[in-house]
Amino acid sequence: MFRTLTAMMAGLVMIASLAGCSTGTSEGVSVPPEAIIIDVRSTQEYADGHLEGATLLDVTSGQLAAELPNLDPEATYFVYCRSGNRSAKAAALMADAGFTAVTDLGSLQQAAQATGIAIVR
Repeated sequence: MFRTLTAMMAGLVMIASLAGCSTGTSEGVSVPPEAIIIDVRSTQEYADGHLEGATLLDVTSGQLAAELPNLDPEATYFVYCRSGNRSAKAAALMADAGFTAVTDLGSLQQAAQATGIAIVR
């Protein structure tokens, strides 16, 4: 019984932490000028093409986690990656750290399409 209750509580905490994060399926996302766009891919992926103005903070290498204390939790963030998996992980990590305005744009292509921001190489 205790294990079931613990598992249920963990699931509710996870759902609540993701509630402030949207998925990478949005079209026509309005990105305010003060928003921060974060590319959570590797250095090589970033060099191969990224959204204009995006900041690279690789989630897999731990770079994003290491930078969280230096980021403003009140700011508006948009995150993306190659396929949407790492951006979802990044958005959850940020939500768990108390960031309240994080939008997961999914893949680089989805992010470019949704925001209208050019991919630069």
